[in-house]
Amino acid sequence: MRLARPGYVAILGVVLLLAAFQLGILAYGELTTALQADPPFVLEVLPGEPFTQVTRRLVNEHQLRHPGWFHLLAVLRGDTGRIQAGDYALTGKVTPSALLDDLVSGKGAFAAITVPEGLAVQEIAARVEEQGLGNAAEFLRLARDPAFIASLKLPFPPRAPSLEGYIFPETYFIHRAAGEAALLTVMVREFKKRAAALLMERASSVRMNPYDALILASIIEKETGVDAERPLVSAVFHNRLKARIRLGSDPTVIYGIAQFNGNLTRVHLKTPGPYNTYVNFGLPPTPITSPGMASLRAAVEPAKADYLYFVSKGNGTHYFSNDYSAHEKAVDRYQRRPQQRRRT
Repeated sequence: MRLARPGYVAILGVVLLLAAFQLGILAYGELTTALQADPPFVLEVLPGEPFTQVTRRLVNEHQLRHPGWFHLLAVLRGDTGRIQAGDYALTGKVTPSALLDDLVSGKGAFAAITVPEGLAVQEIAARVEEQGLGNAAEFLRLARDPAFIASLKLPFPPRAPSLEGYIFPETYFIHRAAGEAALLTVMVREFKKRAAALLMERASSVRMNPYDALILASIIEKETGVDAERPLVSAVFHNRLKARIRLGSDPTVIYGIAQFNGNLTRVHLKTPGPYNTYVNFGLPPTPITSPGMASLRAAVEPAKADYLYFVSKGNGTHYFSNDYSAHEKAVDRYQRRPQQRRRT
């Protein structure tokens, strides 16, 4: 057996050292090169989701060019089994190391913002600004921007350029620097995940399209806060639509009043406008708020009832009537007489 000459061994060693050096430079470059998330990209990590699946999604969304190096970094750091579930907003330049820091820290660098049922986009925008998560004017601009709305790929598009109704009521954990576009993306994605299928599957059963069902759900949301009443309120509006009776909904009128001061007058009810359902027949042109699941379900699953009217009892619940005479008696009992007693 012939042994390799010392010169060949030395050359081979140099070549291997050069290769290792080049490989180190390449690895360093890949692991320190920033990902360019422009426009902002929201990465959703599901509970128990494998690291490899998260990496694959980053590649599919064109946020990560070489997943092997990113996975190697996670292995070297011992992070592959430590990533936390949540929504992660990538904005601007983000290094792989910084991204791993965020994925492992979970919600540590995130803020919570709650969107309760019944808030309109304008009210949500104000809440976003109050919590220091964005600018209200920019939030509203994006919510009404046709190009941005188109980029969200809504399952059924609005007739007017507005995301009113598409922001799902929920508590969101979002990076403080995410920005308005990322916030809206996360909120609308939740609507697509949890509400869209119900409307698309069930709206036809009540002879509506999904967008009209969403509009009706938003009105139901504003008319009652009692879940058990929502199907009854839905039945009233469905019955009125079928009978070609105006909906006569105060919340729709209020939505159409700029700078509403809290006092709804007869003048308001008689003033023409796209949201005045005392003047116009049918539904208003857009939703008037963000409805929750109870109102969404009620819109497509109304109670089997012949009611055409309802009036507030003054305790958060309503009295439902089949005809106008009974309704007038209920108004007299629950509205006029208490008002007279208060004045006395």
